[in-house]
Amino acid sequence: MLQSIFIKNYVLIEQLEIDFNHRMTVFTGETGAGKSITIGALSLVLGARGDTAVIGAFGDACEVVASFDMTHHRAAKQWLKHHDLDDDALIIRRTLNNQGRSKLWINGSPTPAHLVKELGQYLVQIHGQHDQIKLLQSSTQRQLLDRSGDYGDLLKALKQVTQDLKQIDEDIKALKQAGSLSTEQQQLLDYQYQELQELDLQAGEYEQLHHDLMRVSHAQEIQQACQQTIDDLDESDQSVRHLLAHHINQLKHLKGFDGEPACQMLDEALINVQEVIQYLSDYAQNIEHNPQQQQNIEQRLQQISHIARKQNTQAEQLLDHQQQLAEQLNRHQQQSQQQQILDKKHRQLRQQYHDISQQVSHARQQAAQKLAANISAMIQQLGLPEAKLSIQVNPTEFNETTKPLATGLDQVEFMITVNKGQTPQPLSKTASGGELSRICLAIEVVGQNHDHSAFVFDEVDTGIGGATAAKVGAIMRKLSEQHQVFAVTHLPQVAGQAHDHILVSKSNDKTHGLTRSSIQHLNREQRIQELARMAGGETITKTTLAQAEEFLKTG
Repeated sequence: MLQSIFIKNYVLIEQLEIDFNHRMTVFTGETGAGKSITIGALSLVLGARGDTAVIGAFGDACEVVASFDMTHHRAAKQWLKHHDLDDDALIIRRTLNNQGRSKLWINGSPTPAHLVKELGQYLVQIHGQHDQIKLLQSSTQRQLLDRSGDYGDLLKALKQVTQDLKQIDEDIKALKQAGSLSTEQQQLLDYQYQELQELDLQAGEYEQLHHDLMRVSHAQEIQQACQQTIDDLDESDQSVRHLLAHHINQLKHLKGFDGEPACQMLDEALINVQEVIQYLSDYAQNIEHNPQQQQNIEQRLQQISHIARKQNTQAEQLLDHQQQLAEQLNRHQQQSQQQQILDKKHRQLRQQYHDISQQVSHARQQAAQKLAANISAMIQQLGLPEAKLSIQVNPTEFNETTKPLATGLDQVEFMITVNKGQTPQPLSKTASGGELSRICLAIEVVGQNHDHSAFVFDEVDTGIGGATAAKVGAIMRKLSEQHQVFAVTHLPQVAGQAHDHILVSKSNDKTHGLTRSSIQHLNREQRIQELARMAGGETITKTTLAQAEEFLKTG
């Protein structure tokens, strides 16, 4: 529960600290006194958007500190524990300066506003006149229905499968962007790869064919050159081999000649010449001018060059090109397999989504009947005896083009009949201002979230009075048996039901030209005076005082 709030330099409040009752507290005061300022400060400290317009005239910054008792608040304590914050007590502090710079702390730890707002949803639920507009929205009505039902696990499962579907869609998109081949591209690569396989080009073959062609086409010239060299080296008396042998023999038999190294080198030269002679002789015998072989080589080269041109590459690079094609086709095959896996998973998830969404829809329809009956009973207690609320749950058809939503496929619509014999109409189209206030109050009370420790009603009783106002006050008091309740009201029937009554007043400081709001906890006599003012205006009579006492007795 909210134990206390400290407010400094906020709108008309210079500085104050309020301790709160654990049950029902009302704020009253004259129009313009600032009854809703405290509620605004509470919203600010719970993470609402900060506007420098709320900074008062008493300084350059405002400050709000809220203290909560966490004894019986399991959900908020779990949230604090999850975020590694002390969960035995809770103090939230916020500052906002003229430059728009805002700071928030939870138990002394700096905390982003969105996290404070998230925690605030477990602590306080604030309902104002503007919240009635939200209650007319289909999304808010769906949330109220879901909050009342016992199918939270189904909603979690639906949210999870929706997230999984989104991830699958992203994976499929990424796979396509990674270069998956179209059918036409895949067919072309298959044809090119098959053509290269049939060509059966071997490593180094193209270069070897060019070499063989040169040898075959110049066979006669090569043979003649080889034979001429052999003749010069060996055949005549003046051949190189004969001359080397003669000079080696002559030098070796010279008396006194000390040239053994020279003889050794000449021996080696003779051996080399003999080996050259043998090589050229063998080479010349093996080479011949073969027109058929030359034609075969030329045809093979033409075949290779033709395919290279068709595939827009160089003949020397055909093998590399074939390897690239193989890698592309293999990658495409892997992507195709992955695509099949993703498509199958996508179909399974969509079916799973459809099944769960149907279960959610069925659970909503059951919960809608119960919630509508409870709200109708509450509305009838608030002075609309013929009113009846119904909740329509209309599932959207699920097909291939339907986008899965985490909230399901249902359109939820609150329908109301205020008078007997009327056809049910959407809530936004049938109720007057006073009726709408009562209907929304009933919805808020019946559809309450038991995780909230405090409820704030900021002038939600506008447009009603008399016996209906007394019933509104009684309902708020009944709610305070389980939850802390705050109400900003102008109705004495509501204020008389409170366990604590806070009067908000405004004063003018003529010396400094400033206007201040102040608060006061009222005792019994002061409450009677204030209730009499609320009931009868500025002129307080015995009648209004007696009526005020009755309001207190009723409470």
